[in-house]
Amino acid sequence: MSSLIIGSGYVGTLLGQQLQTRGVAVTQTSQRLHPMFQHVANGADLDRLLSTSSATQVVVCGQLTSPDIDWVLERIDGPRWLVFSSQQVTSAIAAPGIETARARETFALGRGACVVRPTMIYGHGGDKNISFAARLIRRWHMALVPGPGTQLVQPIHVDDLIDLVAAHHAAPRSGLFAAAGPEAAPLREVIEILVEVTGVRAPLITLPASIPLLSPALRLLGLRADQLARLAESKTADIGAATSAFGWEPEALGIRLEQAVREL
Repeated sequence: MSSLIIGSGYVGTLLGQQLQTRGVAVTQTSQRLHPMFQHVANGADLDRLLSTSSATQVVVCGQLTSPDIDWVLERIDGPRWLVFSSQQVTSAIAAPGIETARARETFALGRGACVVRPTMIYGHGGDKNISFAARLIRRWHMALVPGPGTQLVQPIHVDDLIDLVAAHHAAPRSGLFAAAGPEAAPLREVIEILVEVTGVRAPLITLPASIPLLSPALRLLGLRADQLARLAESKTADIGAATSAFGWEPEALGIRLEQAVREL
């Protein structure tokens, strides 16, 4: 069995490494020149690779808001293709490129792909979500909670996401699937667990919901106003379809949060 991974970012790189440890032959591509990956800069490059590859799975890790991904999606030829989207497309808060991402989801589904919508992905120290929050706790000895703190979140550890990709590899199928952790929890509770696991005495500081009051935090954290607004929005997902279709069971939130802190 073999997997062709299109994309060499945080998720794509970890996915390639872990699939290889499971005995899968992996070919990884990148639009940037990279000594370890196949350079694929356009449709012609991808056509050559697809024609010479016997990949039983093709995983598209690039963001659906990217201006340079349509030529990848146009080559989808059925359920062996798994395309990563994002649960963000379900948000009521407008974001740059969100309508384009929704249209590309529809296009990929129309060509028979498996489209996966992860919630916030974390783990192995490479994310800007849970790992980022844990680093702030360690460095600043304080924990920031975007208001109100009661909003529900359902983050997914990258290892669980990779387990889902592996399950799809074993039994490809078309459809739209949400991918999240097995349970939702208030954001304040998640931050409290991180404080406990890191072992740092860190007070929890709730950030105000007012965007003008948050402008210093926006600059400090490198967030757009719409990104900060979504931090105050509940982010949950029904993973029943993925569990039923692939026999996939993500690990408990508490266990994965402890793992994420160790991985720092």
